[in-house]
Amino acid sequence: MKNFSSPDEALKWAIKQEWSRLKKGFVLVNPLADAGQPSMHRYICGGYTGALMIAGCNGKVATNQHQDEDTHGAATDVLLLVSESADVTQRWRPSKTDLAWSAASTTSDQFLIQFDSGIHLWSADGTPPQRISEPTIMSSPFLAASNGHASWHSGEQITVMRLADGESILQFARKPTLVGGHSRQMVCALSPDAATLSCCSSPGEIEFINVAQAETVRRHQGDFEMITKMAWSADGGWLLALEQYGRWRLMCLDTATGESRHGWPEFIDMTRTDFALDSNSRRLAVIHRGHIALYDFADMREIQRFPVDHLVRTAHIAWTGENNISVRTDYGCLSTYVV
Repeated sequence: MKNFSSPDEALKWAIKQEWSRLKKGFVLVNPLADAGQPSMHRYICGGYTGALMIAGCNGKVATNQHQDEDTHGAATDVLLLVSESADVTQRWRPSKTDLAWSAASTTSDQFLIQFDSGIHLWSADGTPPQRISEPTIMSSPFLAASNGHASWHSGEQITVMRLADGESILQFARKPTLVGGHSRQMVCALSPDAATLSCCSSPGEIEFINVAQAETVRRHQGDFEMITKMAWSADGGWLLALEQYGRWRLMCLDTATGESRHGWPEFIDMTRTDFALDSNSRRLAVIHRGHIALYDFADMREIQRFPVDHLVRTAHIAWTGENNISVRTDYGCLSTYVV
C-alpha cells in the first residue's frame, strides 16, 4: 500500500498512473460519472501538432490523429470517430500529406472536415467520404455549418454551399488581412437559418452578408484585433467572437447593432482558450487555464466549473450531447465530461 503526505500528492500520483495506462492502450469509461467528472478518456496520439480538431454529433466525436512520416517521407492525419464507450467506430486516412484543420457537425450524423485537399463530408454510417470542394490552398481554417449549409474560405474566395444538392449558393471574393505579418484574419459564421453570414476579414470590423442577395447589409466596427472564432446564438440575436491579440477577450455582440452585450463578464486574458454554446444556446462552455466553466447564457451566471485532465496548455471543446462536453487536449487525450 502506497502512503502519501497529502491528498494532493495522492491525486497527482493517481493522475500519473491513469495517464500511463491510457498511453498503453487502456480506456476509461464511466457511465455513472457525476457532474464535472469524465465519462470517457481515450489516448489519441502524441502532443500538439498545430490542429486540435473536434466536432460532436449524437454522442459521437470526430477528431484527428496525426501520423508521422512514413517510408516515403509523407505525414498525414487519420480521422477517428469515437463513440460514448470510447470505441473507435470509424478510422479514415484520406491520402498522404493531408492534414485536417477543422471540423463541424451537420444536423444529421455527418461531419464536415477541412483538409488541405478540400472539404469532405464524412458520414457516421460508414458511407464513403465525399469531397465537396477543391483543395483549400492558402485558406483560413474556419469551417461553418448551419441549417443544412456549409461555408469555408479558399484562396481569396468564401463559399456558402447547400449540402442537400451540393450547390454553391454564394461565392464572393474576400482577401484576408495579414495580422502581425504572419496570421491571416479570416473567420465567418452562418446564422441559425443560414440566411446571413458574419465575416471578419479585417481586424476591427465584422460585416454581415445576406446570402441570398450576395450583398453586405451592415458592418459593425469596434476596438478589437484579430478574431479567431465566431458563433451565433440559437435565436440569432447575439454573436460570440474570440479575440486574439488586443485585449485577448471573448466578446458578445448584438447582431443588429454591433453593441456589446450589457452585463457581459470581462473574459480577458483569453489565451489558449475555446468556447462552445449548446444546441439551444442555454449554456455557454469556456475552457481556460485548465478548467471548463459553464454559464447560464440568459444571465451569464457561472453554474459549474471543473478541471480538465491530461492537458498541457491548450484544448478545443465541443458539445456532444445534452449534458456532455468533449475535449481534445494538446497532450493527445480525447475526453468527455458530464455537465
